[in-house]
Amino acid sequence: MPETAYSTEFRRELDPQQLLELMRADLFASAGTMEDISEQERQEIKSDVICSSCGVGGAQIVRTSFGRSSGRAVRKPHFRFEGPGGEDAHRRYCEFGREAPEREAGWRVSFASARTEEARFVRSLVCKGIERKLFDQSSIRAMRQWFYDQKAKSRITIPASPERIVTMQKLDRHYPHGGRWSFSPVHAEMPNFNWREAAMRQFTEDNREFLSWYHERARRARFSSSYERAKSIVESRPAEEAFDRSVLREQYEKSITLSSFVAANSEFPHKNNPAHYRSKGAPTPLLALSALVLFISDWSMDEAIGCYSKMFAAPDAKDNTLGNVMGLNPFHDFDAWEIIKIASELAERSPSIQNYDEALAAVEKRIREEHRRWRSEATRQPL
Repeated sequence: MPETAYSTEFRRELDPQQLLELMRADLFASAGTMEDISEQERQEIKSDVICSSCGVGGAQIVRTSFGRSSGRAVRKPHFRFEGPGGEDAHRRYCEFGREAPEREAGWRVSFASARTEEARFVRSLVCKGIERKLFDQSSIRAMRQWFYDQKAKSRITIPASPERIVTMQKLDRHYPHGGRWSFSPVHAEMPNFNWREAAMRQFTEDNREFLSWYHERARRARFSSSYERAKSIVESRPAEEAFDRSVLREQYEKSITLSSFVAANSEFPHKNNPAHYRSKGAPTPLLALSALVLFISDWSMDEAIGCYSKMFAAPDAKDNTLGNVMGLNPFHDFDAWEIIKIASELAERSPSIQNYDEALAAVEKRIREEHRRWRSEATRQPL
């Protein structure tokens, strides 16, 4: 159940207590407690508040739950979205639905965070951007709806085991664009002939078309940390349906490029060289802000850079609480999920290479047999 939701009246994402305080401010009344929500307030909340992810309406406030024996709070106040029969009203694939497997914390980024120098720098930019009316929480809400729509229409099935990802790592050893080389039995007459190396070369030759596709497809996601993360995801969610993040490739590339440009051309306190953001990852708060700025700029790099320029040129914001907003990083674990996407395509592209070690062993067995037959025929021929 979401701890915050979006108020169309106040145009921001709020938790239950914040919502009640704003609703009651005009009445010059104290905020009161969750216990004394009137029926009128309940109806107003139901018609006003929508899920910040899928946009469904009909919100209800659920009060804090306390343990029977300890008397301590065991669940924070939150919002519930139910249909008339008590059924889950969230749209399919919403991260807050009761059956949702994709409730990943990495998608939500708190611009209010001040844990690192990088996060504090981004927070100051967010405050300036909101104060200058370059964007606001309704912009973030619109972006979340766009993200949900992409998630709902683009799906893949996660492989049943990480074996295909292990195969992908081993396929990196085979580069199809080098010199052509095919096994001939006479090669094995050399005194120190390496059968394993010969099998690997022949594997490349046998699968040149497939390997050309694979290397072009995987070249942008080939990082050791991404492979390990991809394996972890597959092990925790085997054979599940999931969001196909590859549909966001263009937006991801632009967001990484913009983040790198901004960090390299400003006083952003980067720990890593901005030129390495593509391989080592951009700071999450900066990546989330870049994605938002690109979104409101209709993904135009020039317009987005212009928006950043306005934020940098603006004086410090008068109200630093403007940065207390929840942003969105639609590219959480992007490279790992792209590896999973490629792994899910391996079976269709090359059914014979589902297990690399078995496929390579079969090639070695075949060329050894070719050599054996060649030797056998050679010994039968008259001198």
